[in-house]
Amino acid sequence: MRAIFRTENTIQIFTFAVTTNNKIEANKKRKIVQSYTFSRSQYELILQNANDGMKTFFSHADSNCLDCPFNEFGKCYTHKPNQYRGFLMTMKSVISRYKDFYEIPLFNEQIKQQILKFSKGQYIRFGTYGEPSLHPTDLISDIIKIADNWTGYTHQWQKRPELSGYFMASTHTIEEELIARNEGYRSFIATEQKIDGIVNCPASAESGKKSTCSKCGLCSGTLGKGKKSVFILVH
Repeated sequence: MRAIFRTENTIQIFTFAVTTNNKIEANKKRKIVQSYTFSRSQYELILQNANDGMKTFFSHADSNCLDCPFNEFGKCYTHKPNQYRGFLMTMKSVISRYKDFYEIPLFNEQIKQQILKFSKGQYIRFGTYGEPSLHPTDLISDIIKIADNWTGYTHQWQKRPELSGYFMASTHTIEEELIARNEGYRSFIATEQKIDGIVNCPASAESGKKSTCSKCGLCSGTLGKGKKSVFILVH
């Protein structure tokens, strides 16, 4: 089950399906909601049969990844063969339905209600690919009101302070965490060293994978679970 819409130069997709990512959800039968944001440039690349591999595809992540510091091939955790194949299949399925970018419907009330219907009582993973701050704010707000729990991260925290209730600030040092905290955000810190006073991600390898993202739900902004920031070690 999925819903597709466009906003300016992005294609946004919400799915309700099982995942093979054990860090996110260990129960292979449980469906979860995940959101994806692709750029118009990526869509056009596949539409024109101009894509020649992972590097080309991810180099066109402009309007969907914005100025993320990992928006350079090889830096983002999504820049892997399995994810790439999945994204490619997704784009091809969109193209099979919509032969032109402007055929993709704009976000509207009907699409919103469709997403809310399959989000009720579920775990929501905002930003499985792409920047979740690009989702319509009213959609994000209405989803979390009915969801079981959710997770979401944004590198746009300095530009979008109004999203602090929904998402974690993606930061990389304790200094950035302090700045984000002053902006009203809790942080998810990807770091090379343990940080005292900061919660270690319970789904991480270094914590022994004590939980999964769908069970934990700590990375849910200031309106969700937890009061402290969270860190994970980068290997």
